[in-house]
Amino acid sequence: PAPAPLTPVCLLRRVGRFSSSQLWDPFVPRPLFAFAPFALVALMALAGCQSDEERAEAYYQSGLALIAAGDPLRAEVEFRNVFLYNGFHKEARAAYARLLVDQGEPDEAYRQYLRLIEQYPDTVEVRLILARMALALGNWDEVERHGRAALTLTPDLAEAQALGLALDYRAARQARDAARITELAARARALLDKAPDDIVLLRIVIDDGLTGPDPQSARPDLERALRLDPRNLDLNTRLLRLLALGGDEAAVGDQLRRMVALFPDETAFRQSLVRWYLARRDLDGAEAFLRAQAGDDLARVAEHLAVVQFLNAERDRKAGRVELTRLIAASAARPEAAIYGAFLATMEFEEGQTETALTRVQALLEGAEASDQTRRLMAMQARMLDALNTPDGHAKATALVADILAADPTHVEALKLRAAWAIDQDRPGEAILDLRTALGQAPRDAQAMTLLAAAHDRDGNPDLAGEQLAKAVEASGAAAAESLRYARFLQAQGRLAAAETVLSDARRVAPADLQVLEALARILLEGRKWPQVQAIITELRGLALPQADQAAQQLQAAILMGENRVDEGLALLTDLAQQSADDSRAVAVVVMAHLRAGKADEARAFLDTALTRRPDDPALRLLGANVDAVLGRVDQAEASYRALIDQEPQAEIPVRMLYGLLLGEGRQPEASAVLAAALTRQPDHPTLLLMRAGELEQAGDTEAAIAIHEALYARDTANIVAANNLASMITTYRDDAESLARAQSVARRLRGAQEPAFQDTYGWIEYRRGNLDEALRHLEPAAAGLPGDPMVQFHLGMVLADLGRTEAAIAQLQRALDLGQGRPLPQLDRARTRLIALGSPPKDAAPPGIKAP
Repeated sequence: PAPAPLTPVCLLRRVGRFSSSQLWDPFVPRPLFAFAPFALVALMALAGCQSDEERAEAYYQSGLALIAAGDPLRAEVEFRNVFLYNGFHKEARAAYARLLVDQGEPDEAYRQYLRLIEQYPDTVEVRLILARMALALGNWDEVERHGRAALTLTPDLAEAQALGLALDYRAARQARDAARITELAARARALLDKAPDDIVLLRIVIDDGLTGPDPQSARPDLERALRLDPRNLDLNTRLLRLLALGGDEAAVGDQLRRMVALFPDETAFRQSLVRWYLARRDLDGAEAFLRAQAGDDLARVAEHLAVVQFLNAERDRKAGRVELTRLIAASAARPEAAIYGAFLATMEFEEGQTETALTRVQALLEGAEASDQTRRLMAMQARMLDALNTPDGHAKATALVADILAADPTHVEALKLRAAWAIDQDRPGEAILDLRTALGQAPRDAQAMTLLAAAHDRDGNPDLAGEQLAKAVEASGAAAAESLRYARFLQAQGRLAAAETVLSDARRVAPADLQVLEALARILLEGRKWPQVQAIITELRGLALPQADQAAQQLQAAILMGENRVDEGLALLTDLAQQSADDSRAVAVVVMAHLRAGKADEARAFLDTALTRRPDDPALRLLGANVDAVLGRVDQAEASYRALIDQEPQAEIPVRMLYGLLLGEGRQPEASAVLAAALTRQPDHPTLLLMRAGELEQAGDTEAAIAIHEALYARDTANIVAANNLASMITTYRDDAESLARAQSVARRLRGAQEPAFQDTYGWIEYRRGNLDEALRHLEPAAAGLPGDPMVQFHLGMVLADLGRTEAAIAQLQRALDLGQGRPLPQLDRARTRLIALGSPPKDAAPPGIKAP
């Protein structure tokens, strides 16, 4: 732009630190100001006497010129200068955001677009951009906000209609409305004919294809979408899964290499590529890839450690130690040496050299200045101390984590440690906050996602827990540990098809993982999918491992038994047991198979043959006692159990079996004596303590029983059964607000559970806290799932009565009395009292001496 006219006022504004007399004083030394008037004229020619708006516009035009000249970095500087003078410059903000997208900075671009829409909320183009960016990130709340706004502003615009269609399609998916899904996908295909490059429509069509009967049909659309958006993480991941599903192993390798190049910071893709090499038994290829990623000895520490981990796992730990020693020597006197030394300490700790390892880390920390590296070392030390499982170790670990977070509140490893402790201490809300902070720093940390899933589960939000487990699977590249964990979660929810899909993906990534193959086979067996199980059997046999061969034979026998070819199945199991001469588990499988087939004599005969070969084998003798108990040979079973206890006083199973046998025979005093003797020998055994708590409850000493449950829960707060037992005891026998709050805190994870016993516990807690509708929502399915349990029926009856559903309550409470006939349960006396209050006297008489609590 042309400079403003040179005026004295303008001149004084630009050089205001001098007075006018100073500027024109002839006595000012000439070397400094001899040519001052000419310099100032030149300055004004460049800057002029412009307003802030004019200067902002000049910087904007300069930025555009620099983009055209191929100088984006300097253009960024010019655009930022615009906002110093005009923070509402619409075109500059939009150009800056576009430039950031082109420069591979989508997060900052998104923030700039958000700022723009706050200033100009009716800008349709920006609404569309934000919605599409949010869609790529999977942030559906933002897609909803900006997509719906765009539709409101321009309902006839094709791009806005596509976003509305995507939102409707997602809602149909969540509602599992098959007809609506089909309708919306068809509409998306029709619109795609008119707008073939619309990425939103393509995503709908891709999703519909991938979830349909022929997932491979989605491949052309997926590849078209990637041509439009080659750096899209989600689309690349979907293509990878599709290639794996189709069994195109070479294409899987090519896609993984492409993703490693596109997303160099995503460690999961590097790990997946290594597993791809390992699945092909190409150890040299895997090692070469990892070493190429690591580069020079003084370069990327994390990648060099990946080489060490590979050597430990696939070569031997000696090779890993040699590599670490070499790296320590190569980086002597550099910061990297301390990290390698810490990793060596971790290896020593894992090998049981705990003192050596802790001493090594402490030596690395002594005298070191505070830095990111020292905080990493402190986090390593804290993990080691916590793993010692001692009060002193935990206290020191807690102090270290506090110091780390005081210096860096966003330290990922420290946050994960603190969150894990909060989960164990039933403070899931605190854990969730810490883990969200950690994921803000490391958004693809599978361990943080897994911990967040545990926190949501402890907080009673299974849906959120499932989401995080699914994300952990994706972030890990369908690694075995994450996939198995998510599959177990899905199985517990009865979602076998989804669990099968998860494990099938993991199988393609790690086809030699025995745990994954066996877990998948069990699901397939449950679905009677014999051909797929047969394929896994073939893979197991190809592993050439003894345990894999054994698993293959057991699966083969299971197929035969499932097809009702019982004799063939038993023959195969018998052969397996005879080949495994020292494996009592194989004998047990054959014996149980005979019993399930109704062949008790054959079971006993086979077991006796095995006992002839190994008469002193305690496992076989225990199996023999169990078979006698099942067949009603009580005297023989009792004698065998007592002999086993005499032989192995520390064994818990014979005690438990004998205790149950004696109770079943009505010999309570003898059963109690057996348990008391066992507790004398093993006073801290959790199973024995649980049995003792049951005795105390029956005897009416409920506070002592609760104390035992508290102690058992404190040992393992992750144990959902222990949580259920403790919460149930508290709400059954205590009424004070503090105790009920404690029970609710322990039992939060049971909210939404599918197990009837857990539903009953949580529902009763909600009833005791006065939340009748929530109680009913849990107690109705619990009563249906445990139709023979008088306590569960009583709980439902009480809720129905308080809700004013009198007829249903009367029927339910009477059902509880009928089921509990003859049992000295104090709750049944409360049922009788409530029935009388409802105007329907109970149809049984209260046992003498029973009083309601």
